[in-house]
Amino acid sequence: MGCTSSKTDILGDTRTPTNTNRGKQHGISSPDSAPKTQTGSQDDRDRKPAHHGCTRTPTNTNRGKQHGISSPDSAPKTQTGSQDDRDRKPAHHGCTRTYQETCNDTHTSLDPAKTVQECWEEIERQCWTSSQTSLGQQSPRAAGGWQVVRVFVSSTFTDFHVEREALVKKVFPELREWCEGRQLHLVECDLRWGVPKDSTSQTTISICLEELDRCLKETDGQPFFLAMLGERYGWIPSLQDVSEDIREKYSWVDRLSITHMEIVRGAVRSNNPSAAFFLRDPDFLKDLPQDQMGNFVDTAELPTQQQKELKSRLRAKFPDQVFNYTCRYDGVAGGKVQLSSLEEFCRQAVKFLKSAIENRYPESRGEVQSFDSQAILPHLAFLEEKGRFLTGRDTEIRRVLDFALSSGTTGIASWRTGSLNSTEKLKNVSKTGKANSRPSSRQSDHSNGNVEKDLQRSPGHTDHSLLMVLGDSGTGKSFFMSKCAIELGQKTNNLLYHFVGCCPESIDPINILQRLCVHMADKDDGVENIPSMSYIQLHNHFQLLLKNFSHRDERMVIVIDGLNQVSDHGSPTYLEWLPPTFPANVCCIFSTTSDPETLEKLRARQPPPDELRLLVLDQQARQNIIKTYFKQYNKMLDNEQLDLLTSSAGAGNPVWLAMACEELRVFGDFSRLTEKIESLPDTLEGLMNMLISRIIKEDETECISKMLCFIECSQLGIQESQLQMLLGDPETATPLPALTWGQVWRTLKPFLRNTAGFQNLPLLGFFHESVSKVVQKSLISTPAVEQSYNKQLADYYQSQCANQQLVVTNLPYHLQKAGLNDRLVNFLQNDPRSLQMSTVDRQKYTGEGIGVFQ
Repeated sequence: MGCTSSKTDILGDTRTPTNTNRGKQHGISSPDSAPKTQTGSQDDRDRKPAHHGCTRTPTNTNRGKQHGISSPDSAPKTQTGSQDDRDRKPAHHGCTRTYQETCNDTHTSLDPAKTVQECWEEIERQCWTSSQTSLGQQSPRAAGGWQVVRVFVSSTFTDFHVEREALVKKVFPELREWCEGRQLHLVECDLRWGVPKDSTSQTTISICLEELDRCLKETDGQPFFLAMLGERYGWIPSLQDVSEDIREKYSWVDRLSITHMEIVRGAVRSNNPSAAFFLRDPDFLKDLPQDQMGNFVDTAELPTQQQKELKSRLRAKFPDQVFNYTCRYDGVAGGKVQLSSLEEFCRQAVKFLKSAIENRYPESRGEVQSFDSQAILPHLAFLEEKGRFLTGRDTEIRRVLDFALSSGTTGIASWRTGSLNSTEKLKNVSKTGKANSRPSSRQSDHSNGNVEKDLQRSPGHTDHSLLMVLGDSGTGKSFFMSKCAIELGQKTNNLLYHFVGCCPESIDPINILQRLCVHMADKDDGVENIPSMSYIQLHNHFQLLLKNFSHRDERMVIVIDGLNQVSDHGSPTYLEWLPPTFPANVCCIFSTTSDPETLEKLRARQPPPDELRLLVLDQQARQNIIKTYFKQYNKMLDNEQLDLLTSSAGAGNPVWLAMACEELRVFGDFSRLTEKIESLPDTLEGLMNMLISRIIKEDETECISKMLCFIECSQLGIQESQLQMLLGDPETATPLPALTWGQVWRTLKPFLRNTAGFQNLPLLGFFHESVSKVVQKSLISTPAVEQSYNKQLADYYQSQCANQQLVVTNLPYHLQKAGLNDRLVNFLQNDPRSLQMSTVDRQKYTGEGIGVFQ
């Protein structure tokens, strides 16, 4: 995210160089900077509004710091009770002064009407900017096959705990079953369990909005969004609470509550048709006990007016998406107010969400829809993330460009010169596709021999159509290939890039063939039939398209990163989807590790491919990378620190350098920064150990080390939903709360990668073998620990996993690893689910000294 200076991200955020919402430029000293002590389950979403501000002239509506306001409430605040932080009681600070005056009076009041007006002027400006940048853009149609659907729930917490319970226990189960019938996996994003009690306001804001951003990224800025509003507006963060990074990343609007900001970002800016707003009738409040009234009603003027205006604006902007509902007071249980008569609320929620999901994922969503612009998004995101980092290896990049654009035929009409203003061109040069189904078996097919012979006899055939980029794991191949793709995209209109492992389906040979065929096919080439083709049919069709393309007066460049990670690795048909030769006007650049099987397959081709081995980065490249990285955060190392970092033996490795820079960026004590650089281990495994040790030490959830161990002990990786159950309460089969899971997932995300699993759901695994080695040595250091984690995995698959295919695949494996041979024998002999195991799979467990079926 984090767009700056007029750039538009995928969520539609657009900012001009003079951002009207950048509080840090303006010199306000906010009161809420002192440490806060919290106890209980309180969370920042429900703090009572903190009033701060002043009435000002209409210009520069959101630039508080410019006005020299010094707020009085700087003393530490102690809070107790079960109230979460969206419900903090108001800390009044503000004034009715001109810009130049300083406010030191605790009792002066701001002008609420003026403040509300200024907030909405800023929101309307952002909406207008967003609408201008999205003109002519169409939301991509949904792909076929299994997809993950996330629904973000937004509200204050204390006053909506009953509705959230109804959503979790009534609405989402019904919706989930409905989704599964349409090959959709529903995931609700419900953050009601709060943040850790010692979390700062910055952490609270980030947690809430980062989870929303995850939904935004997966839906092209229009997530499935459900907001509930009553008579409580919620906590208004002070100007000091909102860092410059948060302002930049989320286009923060001062004087808004977190709930209001979620609604702006998740719905208002993008005019989101997939957002619903449920407004609760306040009539039930007449029966509410007086001591509970403060949890349901704001009495201060600013939050009252903000809430009133928010409801009014939503009714006007989304007339068909706002729903009024009633409820009844039903007593107090466990200190919480109980509400009843929510049947209509549940019915309306189910109906709206089904309609919204159906619009994006129609039941008839077809195979052709799998190959539109949506499939490029994970590859494009990967390209931007990796390609932006690398600023070295100029000599190697020039060799790739020369190979791709100079070999073969000349005078190609599609070549062009010049550069792109953004990576949007890269999105346009590559048609995309996504696997719609996976065949139960794949076999080599030899009926296409005539096509292959025609290609070999083609007059355009050349010995130099394939370049193999070699590098050991961790040498930055993906950084390099991304940079090459960006450079190639500036010089040719006919480029297809594919990053194996950037999303679950990307590792499937079927997906690669589908993308290649769709990219090459004309409308008359039967594009609509491609998704329904089997592996063999795709293989033959690709050969035919290559033959036809060899007669064209244009050139195509294919870039595939991580060839050794393709999912059929180790099978007899590994890499058979590659033709024996390519036409002269098709150039392929593939990257791989020194994996023996991949090298053997590629070098056995006649003629063999050209090779380019990536070596360590030179000193200048290291410096450029470091300076470029820190510049984006407005940070800079001094010369001594720069020399220390670049002279490390590990700095020649781009992956080591990237992770070292990130570790230094989050290091808070600048006075000890040189000491920190000196302490960095010079091996990738050593650096991983330092990073993982730090995040485990700082982990408040006590789940990070467990999650690393579960992934390490898993057979091929593990699904996100399975990890949530394993990290939750196994006795009650309760998953880890969504908010806690979000924290754990975000912390470990840099160390993980997706691979494909059952029903094309992502399996989480480690992105590099060094992570696995660290977990083995540091966290699973004894056989007893390893057996313990395997036993927990076995217990989950045997008692909680409802998917029988997953059970028969994983349960015997973990029983054997846990040394639970008696349970393994009992499963193989007596459990009906074991009958689904193939003979080959059963033999894995019956010949290991177990003593059955010998």
